[in-house]
Amino acid sequence: MDFICFNVWPYDRLDAACTEPATHTVQAGNGDRYAVCDGHALTARPQITDGQVLPGLPA
Repeated sequence: MDFICFNVWPYDRLDAACTEPATHTVQAGNGDRYAVCDGHALTARPQITDGQVLPGLPA
């Protein structure tokens, strides 16, 4: 089943910072860590190849 979001934003969201609260850490293969929201964590999981998505914020 495909879910469709019908939300519309009157600005360029691709170049804007995410305003959702950070809940996960994306740890890249090179050791860099990024705090991300639930939605970005969900999107990152199938796309990340040399790292991992961890619950919680970076230490």
